[in-house]
Amino acid sequence: MIKYRMATSGDNQQLIALTASSGMAGEIALRIDRKPDFFKLLEMRGETKVFVALEEDTIIASLCVSLQQVYVGGEIYPLRYIGDFKVAEEYRKKGIGLRLCDNMADYVISNNSDLAFLNISKGNNRPVSFFRNRPNVPDFDNIGIFKIHQFIGKKIKKLAARHNIRDTEITEDVLLFLNEYYRKYELGSVITREKLGGAQVFKIQQNNKIIAVMCLVDTMNLKQNVVTRISFKMKVLLKAMNFFSGLGGISKMPTLNEPVRMMYIKYLAVNNQEKEVVKSLINYARDIVYGKSYSYVSIGLHEKDPLHNCFNGLLKITFKSVGMLLSIKNSRPLIEKVKNGIPFEDYSLV
Repeated sequence: MIKYRMATSGDNQQLIALTASSGMAGEIALRIDRKPDFFKLLEMRGETKVFVALEEDTIIASLCVSLQQVYVGGEIYPLRYIGDFKVAEEYRKKGIGLRLCDNMADYVISNNSDLAFLNISKGNNRPVSFFRNRPNVPDFDNIGIFKIHQFIGKKIKKLAARHNIRDTEITEDVLLFLNEYYRKYELGSVITREKLGGAQVFKIQQNNKIIAVMCLVDTMNLKQNVVTRISFKMKVLLKAMNFFSGLGGISKMPTLNEPVRMMYIKYLAVNNQEKEVVKSLINYARDIVYGKSYSYVSIGLHEKDPLHNCFNGLLKITFKSVGMLLSIKNSRPLIEKVKNGIPFEDYSLV
């Protein structure tokens, strides 16, 4: 008999094992491991509930929902972020995932929630169909493609002096600058001191005013992205890049079924998206990654984000995901504001 309940800290090892056995399909097949503590990444996402299904004492499925504060139309709204939807392969197509979804929906609705967000790999339509035509819950809206750029680490000299890039403490000025910037995005994070915990924060000033801030995080101690399948063409490309990496001063590329060593640009705020400033900050992060013997520094941006125009000439690999948003209360004006604007998603938390 299948049982359903909320997860506890004692479920850590089973949840790690379930996550490791459940990959993400798509154009690039990916598995996200969560060693050594499944719950640590959830703490970064926000207040989280983890729903699990068990046969006897074995966890066979999971689904998480986290509470975040985001901007919509410049105003603060609560958002439920749905993730970690996993069902062990031998238990799929038996209604177990549907029951987990019912439990999650009952919880969310009982807490008077409205906006909920789901992120899926491009080409992976299974979760979309799973949440379609749920009783008392409207369908998800596709809010567009997010492009996740993985910039290859590179040894670059004299970057800090060029635009006066400096390490900085998390001051009120930094928080104000970041929130003013991300308030213009739909679903942009409401950024607090706690959200920047563990991040390296860099700023650029002109005439004693902040004009740019970059927040860099290393989540290797929380999650490990493992590529399980790529195209033959990509295999050849990665092998060639590794062959020439020493000559070109670039990072070594990852191999299949090994953790991809990478850092994330959690936030990148630049006045007027000034191209040369953006490129200098990206290159500064690439230099840090190279120095750590990591492969990439990654940032995820919506397809409409003008920052994409600043990346020409930077060596990178890009894959895509799809943002799905619903309003449980069927608040169409909120959905339309998000779709008509430039959505944001923090890919360090995926």
